[in-house]
Amino acid sequence: MDGMNQWWGYRHTSGSLQAKRYMGPLDVKEAQESPFCAAVVGPFWASDREDALKIVERMTNTYGKSTL
Repeated sequence: MDGMNQWWGYRHTSGSLQAKRYMGPLDVKEAQESPFCAAVVGPFWASDREDALKIVERMTNTYGKSTL
């Protein structure tokens, strides 16, 4: 996918959103196990961090505590 990178993200228990470049399944696994992550999503494709944050927001509002 030209111009796209894989990202993953989470909604913190404080409500803040985080989007991070996906480097491997360990990233997501550690976040899923964290008591500070209310919802974890990804990996998914996005063009940049701003796009990734929008996706994290949409996915965590829709799916709650999940991983895709």
